[in-house]
Amino acid sequence: MEFQQSRTYANLQNAYEMELMQSTLYSIYGDIARQEGYRQIGNIYDIFQRNNKEHAIIWLRRLNEGSLPTTADTLSTSANVENYKGNQLYREYANIASEEGYNDIANLFNGIANIDLNHGLQLETQYSDVVRGEVFCKPQAQLWICMQCGNIMNGLCAPEICPVCGFPQGYYRLYGTEPI
Repeated sequence: MEFQQSRTYANLQNAYEMELMQSTLYSIYGDIARQEGYRQIGNIYDIFQRNNKEHAIIWLRRLNEGSLPTTADTLSTSANVENYKGNQLYREYANIASEEGYNDIANLFNGIANIDLNHGLQLETQYSDVVRGEVFCKPQAQLWICMQCGNIMNGLCAPEICPVCGFPQGYYRLYGTEPI
């Protein structure tokens, strides 16, 4: 039997999705607890959120037979999901809500669909940069900003090490491109 056709694989998928959902819920619940003045309970939820996130990573690795997807893979998949939600899924949900007289909910679906389309565009841009090897180097000189200390440099490539704080190149992004 192929692993991906097994009940064990289906169980791993279910466990992965459950851990993802609980991780997000615990993050939200922690915020709620802190807003209500229960800092200690919020902190407990934060710990459980991190635990559940780690459990999701364990299951994802097993689903992929020992490895995690590459950044290029995750960017491509994420862009496709965001575009699907923005172009189709949430538009359909908005139409249904509108037909049923829930115009405020229809407006929310349409608003979030637009946000997801923006996410899709940003992810597509990042994907293109990764596959072309242009995340930290561009064909023309650019301004680069260190996300750790705020140092701004001009050049074809971000510096390998920030000359101000010593953080590696991975802490640089193009100046003026803060994701929204």
